[in-house]
Amino acid sequence: MSMAEGFLLAGINCGIKKKKLDLGLIYSKDPCLASAVFTTNVNPSYSVTVSKKNIKTSPRAILVNSGNANCHSHKSGLKDTEDIVSKTAKALGVKTKEILIASTGIIGKKLPKEKIIKKLPLLIKNLGKNTDVFAKSILTTDTGKKVVSANIALGKKKITIIGFAKGAGMIYPNMATMLGFILTDADVGAYSFNKAAKVAIEESFNSISIDGCTSTNDTVFFLSSKRIPLKGKKQLDLFSQKLNEVCLSLAKMIVGDGEGATKFVQITVKGAKTKAQAKQAGLALANSNLFKCTLYGANANWGRIVSALGQAGIKVAENISIKTTSLKKKNVVISVDLKIGKSQHTVYTTDLTPAYIKFNA
Repeated sequence: MSMAEGFLLAGINCGIKKKKLDLGLIYSKDPCLASAVFTTNVNPSYSVTVSKKNIKTSPRAILVNSGNANCHSHKSGLKDTEDIVSKTAKALGVKTKEILIASTGIIGKKLPKEKIIKKLPLLIKNLGKNTDVFAKSILTTDTGKKVVSANIALGKKKITIIGFAKGAGMIYPNMATMLGFILTDADVGAYSFNKAAKVAIEESFNSISIDGCTSTNDTVFFLSSKRIPLKGKKQLDLFSQKLNEVCLSLAKMIVGDGEGATKFVQITVKGAKTKAQAKQAGLALANSNLFKCTLYGANANWGRIVSALGQAGIKVAENISIKTTSLKKKNVVISVDLKIGKSQHTVYTTDLTPAYIKFNA
């Protein structure tokens, strides 16, 4: 899988986990265009707090650890995180404010700062274009790595968009227990880059739900090395389209890897008054435990759809239309026509299973 120009990756074990890769690094040779969306949980991890501040600069690197959420573990947690970022910057020869950090794993357990700092030289030494090691270093309960790429041909040049993600449980919009890293070499300007990132987020990562739980850590970063300029509306539109495709593919992979899930469910709500209402309706279904149990049992009890919509404050017409593919198959497509407007939105979810409960008990 091709890498975006200007970026290098690494992944090693630093001792957070016994043997598996648990420390990753994304490094850019030059300052990047950057955009990010962070968890809305009001008890964020120390890593989120630091990255929210540093994203306002032109970042050069992202340090990622898995196996430890770096969240609400001890009084010096924020200071330790800042120290890790400072040491990473020094090792790379860049400014401290140019380093972003992300963490995922168990909440309330102290992050082993010294283990990470000790392994920074090895991590940096291993920088290269091996996408596999970085993709593995960010995983927790995932059953496999999540990597997607897309290319745009511009004459003799080729723009690359590559995305990495992790996530399998505690998935809910406005960021959930997931991390996403989208890298590109396209230079579209700061305004267009932020706009494209925002649209891509809404149609993908903010349109999925596994269990309705929003985590303390989660973030999607977008970085551009600005190597290949894009010009004109046609090229910008094509870039946005490809960015949407990469993000949506990653989001679907997260849902498809849902903890204990037996079904991948696509819910399209149409006939809504506004797109926002269509999304609200879709998520009301995706987060209804009763409806998700219906999916698991392959029981076409559509009264639970009407009930979930009503609970969300959406009054439906008497002639509401509900269509679905077989609930007995792994991939289920549901279409709900509210018949009160012309807007629509699609969300993605899973069923709720005994295996999910056992996994999270």
